[in-house]
Amino acid sequence: MPLDPVQERRVRRKTDCIIMPVICLVYAMNFLDKTALTYASVMGLFKDTKITGDQFSWVASIYYFGYLAGTFPMVYGLQRLPLAKFTSFNIIVWGISVGCTAAVNNYAGLLGLRFILGIFESGMVPAILLVVAEWYKPHEQGTRTGVWGSMTSWGCILGGGVAYALAIRQEKGTLALAGWRIVYIWLGAMTITVGLLFLFLIPDSIEKAWFLTPEQKEVAHRRTLENKQHIGEKEWKWYQVREVATDPQVYILALITLCSNVPTGGLVNFFALIVKGIGYNSAETLLLTMANASLGAATMFWMWAGDKAKCRTLVSGTGVALSIIGGVLLWALPLAKKEARLAGFYLCIWNSIATYIATSMVTTNVAGRTKKSVCSGGYVMFLCIGQLIGPQTFRAKHAPRYAPALLTMVILTAINVGLLILLYCYYRAQNAKKDRLYGRPNKIEKDVWVDLTDRENPEFRYVY
Repeated sequence: MPLDPVQERRVRRKTDCIIMPVICLVYAMNFLDKTALTYASVMGLFKDTKITGDQFSWVASIYYFGYLAGTFPMVYGLQRLPLAKFTSFNIIVWGISVGCTAAVNNYAGLLGLRFILGIFESGMVPAILLVVAEWYKPHEQGTRTGVWGSMTSWGCILGGGVAYALAIRQEKGTLALAGWRIVYIWLGAMTITVGLLFLFLIPDSIEKAWFLTPEQKEVAHRRTLENKQHIGEKEWKWYQVREVATDPQVYILALITLCSNVPTGGLVNFFALIVKGIGYNSAETLLLTMANASLGAATMFWMWAGDKAKCRTLVSGTGVALSIIGGVLLWALPLAKKEARLAGFYLCIWNSIATYIATSMVTTNVAGRTKKSVCSGGYVMFLCIGQLIGPQTFRAKHAPRYAPALLTMVILTAINVGLLILLYCYYRAQNAKKDRLYGRPNKIEKDVWVDLTDRENPEFRYVY
């Protein structure tokens, strides 16, 4: 029996009003907590902790060593334990580590707390991918990924605004603590609060959704059957792990993620120093970083456009291609061209849209509960490796221009455009192959294909 469109819209609206805001809050805090370091870098962190420029690069990078160490234990925990409860615990612990950073006075303390932060943040993206895959249809997932992914930029408005206000007060000498310490105390308290919201508002599964009636739970389950993914499966299946190693899309997505996150890893930790190096003072720098929200608007637009055109790889990838222009402007223009270089900076950060395209493809195109868990962990691992390498391309001796790092960003973004085209061709070829072998897929009205991978399910077709 076909679903009632009115009931389906009502369930989707409830999901959008309850699930999405919490996911967006968590991802905004995820970004703000790890990038608070860049605000601190122009608010007295160097002086108060007596670290050097190269030590700062390692403080930025060690977060990703923690991320790597935590990735697969977190992925395994997400499959074996109640998703919402396990995730909320991780959020609260990383919030505590952020708050404790306010008390640090040396290099070793910064390294230790950043490592702990990385461990407990490493389960966040896989958890979000599982939630989105359970609650949304394939051609809804790209848009939702764009929305929660854009929170990195909207978070910049909040973080930059608060940091700017504190920097002004700090210059006037009216703060009881250093401004960067207040930032960490505020972010720690916010994160713990969001962790509690996640615990009480996000259900472990559709069946446990407190905001849906029994009839609406049935609708929520049936409307996502076309995903052909069984998210509730708890058994760990080793044949699905082996399939990951032989799946070409996994390697393409891994390379896209790596090439996107080497530049992003540098920009996330050095964007305040880049803007300051263009020729602005500390207070102006913090205010100008708020304009990073342009990335949020761009991410939402290009991911929405990709879903609308039913071609995420090429349509959403257009935003990635345009970021090359910004990178060239920032890298090649003389220092005297302040405004043009600043405009180039705002455009070059669009390179990270490729990360969200890859994220949405893991959500939509990787089926099989264990396979999705492993792929999510692998995605996070390559994201980590990229963001671990990124800060090391920004060396103190190249300041304030950081020309080698910017050239690296331009080259890797150009490679990513080619990889997105390759991914488009691969998905089209795989869909055509399945059509030849099995005919066109049938509309699924009941959960026939329980926990099959995308490659073994004859009804599965890739979204490209």
